[in-house]
Amino acid sequence: MKTLFVAVLWFAWAVSGSGATTTNRNLSAFFGGRDGCFVLYDEKEDGFLRHNPKGCAERFSPCSTFKIANSLVALDTGVVSGPEFSLKWDGVTRVISPWNQDHTLRSAMSNSVVWFYQEVARRIGPERMTDYVRRLDYGNHDTSGGGTNFWLENTLRISAEEQVAFLRRLWSDKLSVSQHSQKITRDLMELTHDDAGRTLFGKTGTGGDAKADIANLGWFVGCVTKGDRRVFFATRIAGGRDSSGRQARKISEAILKDLGL
Repeated sequence: MKTLFVAVLWFAWAVSGSGATTTNRNLSAFFGGRDGCFVLYDEKEDGFLRHNPKGCAERFSPCSTFKIANSLVALDTGVVSGPEFSLKWDGVTRVISPWNQDHTLRSAMSNSVVWFYQEVARRIGPERMTDYVRRLDYGNHDTSGGGTNFWLENTLRISAEEQVAFLRRLWSDKLSVSQHSQKITRDLMELTHDDAGRTLFGKTGTGGDAKADIANLGWFVGCVTKGDRRVFFATRIAGGRDSSGRQARKISEAILKDLGL
């Protein structure tokens, strides 16, 4: 089944002629009854694979996937000096225990520490942040929901398609920030590296009620590289049981494995 799946996918891309090609495929078996979408772009093949194309174009809150953009802005403005820049824990005990300690930019990205990035956004300031969000062409550009909350199920919205487009620009150093800021942010996103030379970069995002342990929106966005080959993807889930970023990552990795990527 896997061999046939991959063969059909690559054949569809190969016969589509010049320009980016598209294959739509029902991948609902991977989603466990949840509503959701998946979009993948293979740079080498200049081809897209989509599950639920309509859903891929629909905008949702980025939640903690915005930490990618927040890191870029913090680094480019000099609010954050580098990966080891640190902030003291404010002493407020939060539901997610790893958050209840001092953090560096690197550990705050890895542990998705909301308070850290809220403080960083506060130091950037709303005017500069709004300007950067527009310059980065991030989603609907709407930062009106508050300087430290607009990305947390608030006014800022982005689609899976736009997530992939944003990551493609990030990996090509084509965002309106310094190349140094883009390189550091890519490095912060590294999650795994295997013996075959594949590296997985990514960021989760979860919406819902953390105190009640309810997740109703989950993201996992990222890139897989091997040598000079790069594949970008975004998974978004909603509804059903545990629609969290953690589950979105599991779904993404299962699909990528099935595709041999």
